Amino acid sequence: MKQFYSYLLLFLLFVLQTNNTVAQNDALTARLETEMEHASLLMPWDDANKRIKENVFIKVITNKKACFIGEPLLVTYKLFTRLQSHSKVIDAPTFSGCSVIEMTTNNLTEEKELVNGKLYKTFIIRKVQVLPLQEGSLTLGEVSVDNKIIFYQTENGHLVTVAKQAQLKSTQQVITVKPLPTDSSNNPLSTTIGKFFMIATVAKTVDTANDNNSLSLTITGSGNFMNMHCPALDFPNGILAFEPKESELLDKLSFPVIGEKKFVIPFSCKHEGNYVIPPISFTYFDADSGKYVSTKTNSIQIKVMSAVPLIDPEKVTDSVSNFEYLWIVPAIAAIVGIVMMFYSYKKKKSILEVKMPTYKETVEKKVAFDKIKFDFQQRLEYLKLNIDEAIFYADTKKLSNELLEACTNEDYKHGLNEVISSCNEALYAFKEGDKVEMIAVLQRSIYYL
Repeated sequence: MKQFYSYLLLFLLFVLQTNNTVAQNDALTARLETEMEHASLLMPWDDANKRIKENVFIKVITNKKACFIGEPLLVTYKLFTRLQSHSKVIDAPTFSGCSVIEMTTNNLTEEKELVNGKLYKTFIIRKVQVLPLQEGSLTLGEVSVDNKIIFYQTENGHLVTVAKQAQLKSTQQVITVKPLPTDSSNNPLSTTIGKFFMIATVAKTVDTANDNNSLSLTITGSGNFMNMHCPALDFPNGILAFEPKESELLDKLSFPVIGEKKFVIPFSCKHEGNYVIPPISFTYFDADSGKYVSTKTNSIQIKVMSAVPLIDPEKVTDSVSNFEYLWIVPAIAAIVGIVMMFYSYKKKKSILEVKMPTYKETVEKKVAFDKIKFDFQQRLEYLKLNIDEAIFYADTKKLSNELLEACTNEDYKHGLNEVISSCNEALYAFKEGDKVEMIAVLQRSIYYL
């Protein structure tokens, strides 16, 4: 009973917090609309160009002012406005001397931000991850936007609209790119930047001599996967290894990119015996600490059995003539004929047995589907009561993946993918997501299954 009241209290707190958030958003929206009405009203003595300059501008926002070579840098071009306007990008920014991962989506939803005490509508023009390729000063590209601004002014006692054209350009931003530290021999230890860990597995721990086997190295984490290469391998004598094959599964809409890269190395043990693949080390550079970090796998033991002996053709006796086996040919033909007749009969029978589902079967299927929706709803209610951050994001991600498989609407699939991306950011990049929005997306997806 105490546990029930605890859950009830948590649920009530969640409802109160949700209502409070909605009320705050409504208040900000009302305030912004009022301020935009005042800013859009021109008096005879007002200068329209000056009003535009004071109330519409573009900001280039970066997560850092200095970074290392190859370190992911988040760059966001954002339009701020307090006027009624229609905007169009005429010159997109370029990034020379960099690799670029695009993060701009078609979901151009407006937000509200305070700048120097003034409330603005904001829109993301472009959002990218930039990976500098050389040290020195990196000048970020500029963006130009053409704006049609709508003002209101009085003429002969009537309020009329006046349209003004204005071209805005972002201010130039320069980032300092630092070289990676080197060891005593002035050789870079690694060009991979981020936070990672690695596990190693083999396809068969009990093998047969001269048979095919494979070693899989899976590197998981967040950061720059572009510069990631297969770690150095030291196979023991008696193992013949081949060129590694690589694959990756990445979420490029997260910053930094999160996911995994896998290297599969085919190999073959040549002789019978016990083999040990020693621990494998992978070194990367942690930009936050400014140090190189190594992660190491456990050693792997493989037991190899002797190969299956081949038949020696010299030991095969030929005392039996081929004519004694001629009866096998018609026997095989007869068996094949019987099998084909049986298969043809079964196929015709299965076709004849096909029938439309009965009313009872249709109802049972509907009840089963409703039960699935009810289970999803129950799990969602439990999520609302969960106050443990890690469990909340893990369970939310799991539920979103299951809903993604059951969902057929592309719009809801897009929302579920965004929830999964936010959960990954929270779990691996420690970036808190909007729980209220996540719950709302899941609720809509369940309702419209």
